[in-house]
Amino acid sequence: MRTRQGRHDLAVIALCLDLSLLMLGFAALARDRQAEEQGVSQPDPARVAAPLPPRRPSGLTQQVEPADGKGVNEPGGAAAPSSCIRTFEERGGGVLPSGGAGAGECAIDDPVTFQQLVMQDGSRVELDSAITVRCPFALELLAWVRDDLAALASRENARIAKLSGVGGYACRARNGDTTAPISEHASGNAFDVGGLLMQDGRAVTFAGKEPLSRSTREAVQKSACQRFTTVLGPGADSSHKDHLHLDMRQRPRGFRICQWVVE
Repeated sequence: MRTRQGRHDLAVIALCLDLSLLMLGFAALARDRQAEEQGVSQPDPARVAAPLPPRRPSGLTQQVEPADGKGVNEPGGAAAPSSCIRTFEERGGGVLPSGGAGAGECAIDDPVTFQQLVMQDGSRVELDSAITVRCPFALELLAWVRDDLAALASRENARIAKLSGVGGYACRARNGDTTAPISEHASGNAFDVGGLLMQDGRAVTFAGKEPLSRSTREAVQKSACQRFTTVLGPGADSSHKDHLHLDMRQRPRGFRICQWVVE
């Protein structure tokens, strides 16, 4: 009798367990269905992914300045200005679209084209034609005009308005002689200038003999020979009888040439 009662009790307990498990299953099913109706999915803890970084906006490009300071290509194939050209602009150089870099013996390293310089007082000095030279040489020209020529003009109670008879890059031999070595003009390392025009209309011609402008010409001669390694002007030879040739040619032992007879 007791054995039969024991078996009955075990059967009742098993039935209760089955009912409990069944109820738990119904409850879980009900929660899943409610989550689906609300558009919420239950993540699998073993498959949760880390959030991705925000997408990079379109149109952004990374620009890196190379170690030598030369420009890099911008989108579309255009060359970004070098650090030298940016400095030239910041100091008052009016950069124009490049006139070309040449090739072979006539190649220009880091060329810059310009026709206007902004002085320290905000006034502008025009060149009577646009020129192309190598950028480091353009910086030297800019400093010569802004610092040296502006100061000597100020001593004469004048301001410079224009540089006349200018010339820059030219793929040719020295003095146009085909048998001579290649000119510094062919590498954009030389500049020709014939004279100055002041804002008040006064003109200073470097080949002139006008007594009233002689002190100005002597001051220009002194500043040019101090700043440039080559100065050729009237009295040097027939090729420079009516203008100045200035360049930064490097010679052994720092040898410099200053040949300009001021009359």
